[in-house]
Amino acid sequence: MAEDGSLEEDVMAELDRLAKADLRERMTSSVLELLAHLPETHKKMFVWKHYHGWPVEAIAETLRCSKADVEGILRQINSSLLQRAGSLLA
Repeated sequence: MAEDGSLEEDVMAELDRLAKADLRERMTSSVLELLAHLPETHKKMFVWKHYHGWPVEAIAETLRCSKADVEGILRQINSSLLQRAGSLLA
């Protein structure tokens, strides 16, 4: 009996892992799709902030725009991503 329980647990763990991998792949595709449709400057802001960890001030200085502009654009992008994530989880 213990072996059957262990096999069942292994199967459930594998299904859970596959489901998470599928969700991660769909989330990644969603992010890439959104980025593909952004203006180049907005794309740079997102990548510099979220992938390179730049502070908002450095992004604003590099792009010669205000800190408020960068914050507003990043907020819009993040909001769009949250909506997409919500639809994937529904």
